[in-house]
Amino acid sequence: MTQLLSEDKKKTFTPNKPAPVLVIFAIVPLIAILGALLMIALQPPKSAPTADTINSLNYSANNYLDKEAPYFELATLDGRVVTLDDYAGKTLFLNFWQTTCPPCVRELPALSEFAHAKSSQDVEVLAVNFDETSERITNFLAEIDVVGLPVALDPVSNVRRTYGVADIPVTFVIDGDGIVRYWKLGEMDYFEMEEYAALMATSAAANEG
Repeated sequence: MTQLLSEDKKKTFTPNKPAPVLVIFAIVPLIAILGALLMIALQPPKSAPTADTINSLNYSANNYLDKEAPYFELATLDGRVVTLDDYAGKTLFLNFWQTTCPPCVRELPALSEFAHAKSSQDVEVLAVNFDETSERITNFLAEIDVVGLPVALDPVSNVRRTYGVADIPVTFVIDGDGIVRYWKLGEMDYFEMEEYAALMATSAAANEG
């Protein structure tokens, strides 16, 4: 009798083992959560925008869009002196760049090709290099085989600062009246330059009409 009672108690208090399927369903969400936490932990911290970046975007977009472009007078790589007034009546793509900026370098061939293609259509390109020597620029352009691109020198960044440029490349599209109509932060390809030129032509035609 005692032995039977003990066996009954064992039967009564023996816990049921969870089914394997239930165990799997319980573990899978935990693995997913741990994986998500690991991915978050491994992500590099996002850098906060610097004051220079914010000032560049605000200064360029808000202060100059549809307003007069700041006057400039710069020496060119081939020894001339150019001013904003030299481009009166034409569309000017005013680009800021450096040899140490990969996206700047990538767009130089397109800028050069665009400048040659549009030279007879009242569209001009001026690529303003800042903080670099003429020797450095000349050698670099020869290395990458960019020929005939109109390059101006801003050796102490006076014009760059006047235009509020912090990040490069940046291009201002200025109409024949010296008004900034568009600006682009970042690399442009030839077709994008064509699109801006077409917008400028359409706008000019509408104003004449």
